[in-house]
Amino acid sequence: MCHRIKQDYSGNSYLGLHLGTQLFRALILDSKLNVTYVAQIRYDVDLPEFKTTNGILSDGGPGEFLANPVMWVKALDMLMDCLVKQGADMHSVVSIAGAAQQHGCVFWSELGLRRLCNLNVNLRLHEQITESAFEVTRTPTWRDSSTDVQVREMEHTVGGPAELSKITGSRAYTRFTGPQIRKVYTQCPEQYERTSRISLISSFLASLLIGGIASIDYSDGSGMNLLDIRRKKWSPACLDACAPDLARRLMKPIPSSRLQGRIGDYYVKRWNFRPDCMVVASTGSKASELAGLLVENDFLMLSLDTSDVVVMPLKKAPRLEDGHVMCHPTRRDEYMGLLCFQNGGLTRKAICEDVAGGSWRRFYEMLDATPSGNSGNVAVHFRDREIIPTAKGTLRWDAHINPMAAECIRGRHRFSTPEIEVRALIEGQIMHHWSIAHEMGFHHTPDTKIIVVGEDSRCQSVLQIVADIFNAPVYQRTGVEVSLLGCAFRARYAFYEHRESACNCQSCMMPTGRKTRLSFDEFFRDVPSGLKLAAEPTPGCDKIYKPLIERCSQICQLLASKSSVYFFHPNV
Repeated sequence: MCHRIKQDYSGNSYLGLHLGTQLFRALILDSKLNVTYVAQIRYDVDLPEFKTTNGILSDGGPGEFLANPVMWVKALDMLMDCLVKQGADMHSVVSIAGAAQQHGCVFWSELGLRRLCNLNVNLRLHEQITESAFEVTRTPTWRDSSTDVQVREMEHTVGGPAELSKITGSRAYTRFTGPQIRKVYTQCPEQYERTSRISLISSFLASLLIGGIASIDYSDGSGMNLLDIRRKKWSPACLDACAPDLARRLMKPIPSSRLQGRIGDYYVKRWNFRPDCMVVASTGSKASELAGLLVENDFLMLSLDTSDVVVMPLKKAPRLEDGHVMCHPTRRDEYMGLLCFQNGGLTRKAICEDVAGGSWRRFYEMLDATPSGNSGNVAVHFRDREIIPTAKGTLRWDAHINPMAAECIRGRHRFSTPEIEVRALIEGQIMHHWSIAHEMGFHHTPDTKIIVVGEDSRCQSVLQIVADIFNAPVYQRTGVEVSLLGCAFRARYAFYEHRESACNCQSCMMPTGRKTRLSFDEFFRDVPSGLKLAAEPTPGCDKIYKPLIERCSQICQLLASKSSVYFFHPNV
């Protein structure tokens, strides 16, 4: 049977929305899957009244990385205005899918629910969904690491980290939603008691669109330490370990392909959306990137963005000591393996400002001025608390440092030139990513594609470093942000699945007279992936990097051992 997409000449379009850490973006695809409109709101620049840096408020306590959900509400309002001002016909949009930064959550008040369900078209969104709509007005984001106590409590109650990982796909992590909810319950019990519903940031986005509380999808729900990823239900043991009466506040999780409902009447009257425009369940950013790649098998995705992330599709759910196993966003009963590294793009940005005055052109010129392997100079920069391993600090080794000597603990204060500093940073990050991925069992075959995406994947020198350290060909996807594209693809498939495949016309029927429905992969099989070969391993690169990867791992172990005293024994 031919799996070619049935041509759609109706003038329909499909909207993807991505609520990220630093940006809120939108993209519209036409019926031929061409990008017609792109818009973005930068929180720090376009919403200065919220006083954020990299999308985060400055008034958080130790380890807290918080945001005001009203900022996201206003950004959505501005984003819709921006699309209309560009000339987008919102009435042509037949379906919408969203994605958002993972793990963060929103605590709705009873007043907030009433306002959400009764939006007044004469007022802007943020004039109605104000801080009073939330019981917690400084909501935790994925970068938050302030829940060590709650992590230990949840793991102990469930039966240990291995048992929690067996159920949810991950041991407890400080940034995961379950420990964050428990922190609110234990430290602000009155606010928790008054909380009517709890949304992930992804389901918060969908809630704004439908004018009611949207359900959490399986994929993003996998990052909460609460979902039984095999049964696709909230785990009673995990809920009990987190907070009382939690299932009611979360509502029942749903498949990532499920419709949340129709667009809210507010959007119909204010921006001329069609009343029957479908809103699909929103999911997490990395799940959306996976959907946007349009590559079916044998690949590893490395996302170089605010955080750096390694993602691989998995047929079955393995049990990992570290890392995460999450429900796949487009393949029923399949999974994705995910490793998240906190010190990604923001660390690169900080070093760029330090050594190159914030000039990326100069930064990458410095990178090109040094040889592969950096003459044995290696650095690990955990400026923020790293996730795997749990560590914080910076440590530099030159080629002369003996890992068995006392000097290895101190390292070097600085390398001799800024050029060496730049390459030590980039190579150190990529070697760390490779090492952790390898330890977690993320092995690749000679046919595996390494697909590099994200804001910091545009430099050819960085792509070459990835190819040399992974010792594999690297592919790059050209065009718009792949997570945003994944949203629009999911919106397109939802229209097919819930509208077109329900059609009983002769062209849609099999010769037997029975209806057939294409899977997500089958539906997009003939759509070009947009991948191009960007870099191939340099001959002999393994001889250069193999010993350096070992030294990089030793540096990480030292930083982790020093950090453990502070993180796990704070009173010592």
